Amino acid sequence: MKTKILTILIILFVSTATGFSFETNQGDVALVQLSGTITPSSSGGLYSTGGITPGQVRNLNDKVEDGDYEAVIYEINSGGGAVVASKEVMRDIDSLDVPKVCRFRDVAASGAYLFSLGCDRIVADSSTLTGSIGVKSSYLEFSEAMDKYGVDYVNISSGKYKELGTPFQNISAQEREILQEKSDKIHEQFLELVRSERNISESEHIPISTGTVYLGSTAKEIGLVDDLGGREKAIQVAENMTGKQLDVEKVSRETSFSFGSLVASLKSSLVPQVSNLPLVASY
Repeated sequence: MKTKILTILIILFVSTATGFSFETNQGDVALVQLSGTITPSSSGGLYSTGGITPGQVRNLNDKVEDGDYEAVIYEINSGGGAVVASKEVMRDIDSLDVPKVCRFRDVAASGAYLFSLGCDRIVADSSTLTGSIGVKSSYLEFSEAMDKYGVDYVNISSGKYKELGTPFQNISAQEREILQEKSDKIHEQFLELVRSERNISESEHIPISTGTVYLGSTAKEIGLVDDLGGREKAIQVAENMTGKQLDVEKVSRETSFSFGSLVASLKSSLVPQVSNLPLVASY
């Protein structure tokens, strides 16, 4: 009887041990490529895949979640773009519940650097143009040209500063001060976010507030990136974070055709686009 019980226990033990041996230490890492200017929405035509928008990033993140990936690598090549859109992309990346690695290619500046703060780790090439933590607001001013050709600008509006930043009249010193104040506040928000996410205190006097573009090697020295290298390094970082050997699988956004998109594309190409916001801050 004891022999039978012992035999059964041994068989159970061997079966259990064998079961454990079949557990895999492998998985897949999603590769998401983000390049171009950051904008609130796409306006590049029927089949445009250029540019980065919050909606596109959310769509890609949905695919990552549906694909049961162990981690995600965002390959970034962008000089920045719209302020709020950059923040939205950062929040979308941060909300993804898997280890996240941002890998910088040729350039990851301004808004692109901002949204990379949603990643757990940042990898850059030693020559990547990195940082440019600043804000710019600009517009064209045609008032002198209009005076030269006898063109009058008639302004009918309510509110003293409703026409602030219009290209058809010269800006006053007070108006310039108002715009500069807004730009400075947005800049300070950017700096606070970088200091918080990268654990950089003001007392360290690290020169991140000047809008300087750093090479990746310098960016690592001052704490803006974690590691230097390319795609293989990013994969290695993801493997260290997950404890698994990872196979790369590219996740791409889809382009689709519809009659509505055709009409919208033709309309946008034929009709002049006039913005009611002549001066918008961007990273």
